[in-house]
Amino acid sequence: MSSTDHTTTLSGFTIEPLVVPDRIDADDAADFIGFAAVRNTVEAEQRGHTGEVMTAAELLPDWKDESRSMVGLVAKVDGRVVARGTLALPAGAPECWGAVSVLPEFRDRGIGSALYELLEQRAREEGRSTIQNQSTYPAGVEGEVIPAPTGFGSVPLDLPSTRFLRRQGFSLEQVARISALPLPVDTDVFSALLEEAVVAAAGYRTVSWHGRTPEEWVDSIARLRTRMSTDAPNAGIDVTDVWTAERVRAVDDLWADSPRLALTSIVVEEATGEAVGFTELDVSTVSDRPAEQMDTLVLREHRGHRLGMLLKLANLRELTRRFPACALVETVNAEENRPMLDVNDSIGFAAASFSARWRKTLIG
Repeated sequence: MSSTDHTTTLSGFTIEPLVVPDRIDADDAADFIGFAAVRNTVEAEQRGHTGEVMTAAELLPDWKDESRSMVGLVAKVDGRVVARGTLALPAGAPECWGAVSVLPEFRDRGIGSALYELLEQRAREEGRSTIQNQSTYPAGVEGEVIPAPTGFGSVPLDLPSTRFLRRQGFSLEQVARISALPLPVDTDVFSALLEEAVVAAAGYRTVSWHGRTPEEWVDSIARLRTRMSTDAPNAGIDVTDVWTAERVRAVDDLWADSPRLALTSIVVEEATGEAVGFTELDVSTVSDRPAEQMDTLVLREHRGHRLGMLLKLANLRELTRRFPACALVETVNAEENRPMLDVNDSIGFAAASFSARWRKTLIG
């Protein structure tokens, strides 16, 4: 039996495996709803705003994705979910991703440390060589900082998340900027940027869709998503994320029953018909949370033609057409990824908060 497969009783609280329900209105969904509430409360606290708060129904598809193994834990006090732990175990990878969230009023009781100990034990049982974490924090925090080894960005030393991760033996690897774009984009700005991008991208065209991936582009999307793990700047972080056509279709199926919708744009080289870049937006169809910019990538061999700008503008145009009430888009970019930050800044994105990625060696 795994370390995370049974209930653990400690002083004043219990830790139990997370039950992932079939539907959010199922009889056994209460813990998952509490789990989502903890995530959202702590996420909003860490960011300083509620941008990435997602409903339990919106989160559920990620936990039903069989292409990766997910471990969830809930800590309870008097039957109430007050903390959560997660461990993502990518298939065939040496790394894993762990996270712990504790409601502010239940901290300093050993709950977070107990959750993390179980997650790390499970990571070791799975033979993972590293455990990694991503934390967030608001802009404008003053005081002493830890500089990122990339030379771009830093993390405040006195944050609860910083103190916790350093106690557990993690080292800082990378800092990213979380930026927000109010919608709609100024018409004159949008038109000027689009005209410049179209001229620079002669020989390329964009294709956009919402929801399920068109059959003719399934293999291309699998290839482009896989290249995200090798072509995007990841500093000292391990990223193993292999996509196949079957995995693309499996995720499409999950999202078909979800209150979330993916808007996708690709850029195609006219001479070869090959998709050489893509961008995706995650949009809620049932809540007013901001649209979340997911992956954006232009293959290295096709950079220098303003294709990143062309992709972003194409997808923003689709977002405005389909969801005119959407008021904000959020995106995350490594601080050292200056080309993409320059694209975002010129469109009108501005820093809202920051994200740090941490790493701890377990084996080797």
